[in-house]
Amino acid sequence: MVFIHTHTWAPLDTPLELILSIATIGAQYCFEHRIAEHLFHAGRAILVERLRHEGDKFGPKTRSLLNMRQDQTPHGSVYMRQETRMHRNLTDWGPWEPIDTVRALINLMGYATWEPKEWLLQEAFSLQSLLAQVLRDLGLEEGSEPEPSITDAPSQQETWLAWVRQESIRRTKLIAFSFIHIHSVAYNVYPWQSARREIGKEQLHFQEALSLLLRNEDSSVPLDPIPTPLGNYLLLHGLLQRIYIVRDLSLPIMDNSASLSAEEVEKLDRGLRSWTTGWQQAPESSLDPNNENGPIPFTSSSLLGLAYVRLHLNLGPYRQLDTRDPDRIAAALYRCPGVKRSDGVISALLYAAHALSVPVRLGVDRIARSQAFFWSVRHSLSGLECAVLLSKWLATLPGDGGLTGSEERILHWVRCIAEEAFDVVDFDDEEEERHRGLGLDHPQGLSLAVLKIWAHFFKSNTQWPFINIIGASLERYREMLMKGIGT
Repeated sequence: MVFIHTHTWAPLDTPLELILSIATIGAQYCFEHRIAEHLFHAGRAILVERLRHEGDKFGPKTRSLLNMRQDQTPHGSVYMRQETRMHRNLTDWGPWEPIDTVRALINLMGYATWEPKEWLLQEAFSLQSLLAQVLRDLGLEEGSEPEPSITDAPSQQETWLAWVRQESIRRTKLIAFSFIHIHSVAYNVYPWQSARREIGKEQLHFQEALSLLLRNEDSSVPLDPIPTPLGNYLLLHGLLQRIYIVRDLSLPIMDNSASLSAEEVEKLDRGLRSWTTGWQQAPESSLDPNNENGPIPFTSSSLLGLAYVRLHLNLGPYRQLDTRDPDRIAAALYRCPGVKRSDGVISALLYAAHALSVPVRLGVDRIARSQAFFWSVRHSLSGLECAVLLSKWLATLPGDGGLTGSEERILHWVRCIAEEAFDVVDFDDEEEERHRGLGLDHPQGLSLAVLKIWAHFFKSNTQWPFINIIGASLERYREMLMKGIGT
């Protein structure tokens, strides 16, 4: 957790709800799903009672949200009895500050967001609203520290600890912004738009850096100094949010198939290329999932592919991931408009092909059975959209030539990737597809193969059942396409 400084963190001085929220995530990654759910309930109950106990630290809207949550929680009466007992029995609440509530909300919301139970997903949305309001109450601006007098100047140790605390608060608010935005990526929920940030005195403010990326006329890096890995990650969320909002405002109104204007696509493409150049120049950046500098640079590369896909395929309204029903998700994907062949979509296709090539190169079954690659649900969300874009584009290609040079190269690359995967995995219905003329030598067969490989990756994840739902949905979607081809 990038907002906790492990070398100075003192668990005994940490609020109980934050400890329980951390333990919830830990239990999930240890495959102890029932324990994780129990810890989530306990942490949520204590957090809500904390907010009531410390209500004077927050605004009236936060208190009203707490009152609404009493009526909306599926098992609300049980938890209300627990919280009432806590209120009566606990007199010493221990060390706490308002930013601890934000940290606990991030963890609890992170757990509930990817659980397959629908009521837990609704709980995640409720926690999202609460998190956004708490952040508004606390404010996103950084307060200036008073200058100490000469007589009481702090020691070097005190100065360092003060910086650690300030950096932890800064990172907490930034991660809160990024996770709220993840809800718009996953569930097509309109993103929270009031975020502003600054990384440090040497770094540019978030809005200034994002504006420079969008105004840049070429693919050079307009940001000086180069942002940190976390800064790059958050800037990419800003670019994704821009794509979402601009598409949402595109005409015709209520038409989910509306395309972005060529001018807007060009501006966003320049911004993404400038971001990529900056990411490449950062010393911590790597495409290695086991990057010793941490997972954020690798996660950013995955979200970059998602951003390029969203420039050309508005998949958000067509996924229905909130239903948790693979049949409904597949049917929604089937209704999604196709991908138009053009020079502009080539960049998105390159990223989509690259997203498939990395896990295939690392070993299909190894990736499918381990958690090393899809350690983050964000990778799976990106993989889903890359799979659908690439599959839909392949389905538009003629089988008898007539391709541009770029299209030929992408087709050849994807065919090589698929052949490598099929050489090492025995897929059940491979012979049936070849018999029907849908082998890898035909774009239509290659389109189905891309979905099959991605579904295989997602089927065996045991940490987050949500990822299994994505895999099952891709399988159903592929079956629907095969039936359509056969009719």
